[in-house]
Amino acid sequence: MKKLKNGDNRITKLTQCKSIKNNATFRLSEFVYMFCCDNQHIVKNTFTGEVVRLNEREWDSFSYMKDNIVDYNYLLDNGLLDFAVSRYIVEKDYDEAEKYKQTVTILKMMSKNKPGLRTYTIFPTTGCNARCVYCYEQGYQIRTMTRDTADRLIDFICETRHEDEITLSWFGGEPMAAHETISYICQSLADRGIPYKSRMITNASLFTKDLARKAKSLWNLKKVQVSLDGDRADYEIRKNYYAPDRHNYDTVMKAIHYLANEGIKVSLRVNFDWENLSRLKGFLDEIKAEFGDMENISLHLAMIYQEQHKDTCVDLYRKMFELNKYINDIGIPQGSKSGKGIKLKLNSCMADSMDKSIVIDPDGNFYNCEHLPENNTWGNIFDGITDKARFDELSKPADIDEKCRHCCFLPQCTPFYKRGCPGWFEYCCEYNCLKTEYSLQNLIKFVEKNGEGYDENI
Repeated sequence: MKKLKNGDNRITKLTQCKSIKNNATFRLSEFVYMFCCDNQHIVKNTFTGEVVRLNEREWDSFSYMKDNIVDYNYLLDNGLLDFAVSRYIVEKDYDEAEKYKQTVTILKMMSKNKPGLRTYTIFPTTGCNARCVYCYEQGYQIRTMTRDTADRLIDFICETRHEDEITLSWFGGEPMAAHETISYICQSLADRGIPYKSRMITNASLFTKDLARKAKSLWNLKKVQVSLDGDRADYEIRKNYYAPDRHNYDTVMKAIHYLANEGIKVSLRVNFDWENLSRLKGFLDEIKAEFGDMENISLHLAMIYQEQHKDTCVDLYRKMFELNKYINDIGIPQGSKSGKGIKLKLNSCMADSMDKSIVIDPDGNFYNCEHLPENNTWGNIFDGITDKARFDELSKPADIDEKCRHCCFLPQCTPFYKRGCPGWFEYCCEYNCLKTEYSLQNLIKFVEKNGEGYDENI
């Protein structure tokens, strides 16, 4: 066995087998993912995040255990005792899902987070200058934050924040359609001596050079996600701007330059489906030519959410990972970081982090998810918690659904299956298989080139 990537040592300390019973029977862990590539036998532990390379004997022994229960002597004879210690192999009746849940609970208790909210996701408006054909907010009432609501929001932030730097996450609608409100809130917080930084999801069409400077200096904007939809023709059809003579592909390309030149990290989210897929390679070539090796710009592909719920989504994801390889080949950064280990996310998303983050709409209503299910509010900045039962329901950790209990990807997926979560879809296991194998292939290449593991979400 050769370790290719370290896992999370917090989990190892809590789950490592202290002694192996010689009268027990054993099976392969449900959190083991086996992958063979280029005559290399790779195993990932999806709970700890550790990745190892097996020799042929170890691989054959693991393969046998995929369908068979073995005894202590089998482990001893095949040199597998260390794998039992590190929980690649577990006792037959070991409840791994429950151990996972207990471990996350313990790690949350052990984390010494200061009290107070850390992240405020703010909708300054639900209005937008585009009419994206795939927008999930179609039909939402257009509302823009008033000055009175902004004043109360500023007080609310001061009353509920934790004492270190907070994050303001600007969302919409198109947040730049209310950039005066963003400036007002940021200036007021700065006047009160509140340390903050910002991030934003935007179509970028309303950014000018002056606003990019203000975003850097006043908003302390660190990262922007800009949504794109392919080349000029695809982009302008899909974005369907109200004023295409003023807001269009060219204005967005200029805005990306303005932001990156200010030192703001720009993540280009390229939305795709079957209709524009065949033209994306040409578009990626255009992006490479437009931005070259420019710092502060990275890119990732994102399937539009409507496609996730179709029977063809697995094939479409397969095409996505093929395109990811092309992105690597032509040298467009995808934002991964190098290192030797990863840590398990104790919170899967903002909805699972209500003690740390909150979503606030233009009227000051509270939500736990930026996808704004409008009947899902439980309070507001003026009255506090108005629906205690709903708040308690959302705050309480959900039980692990039977659909997910025996899934290999439970520790790195949405931890607890909830109907209605926009991030869940029927083919999540197939997607995670594709994602894991793509990432393991990258890890193998990296190790062959550099001789060490690295930190990537694999």
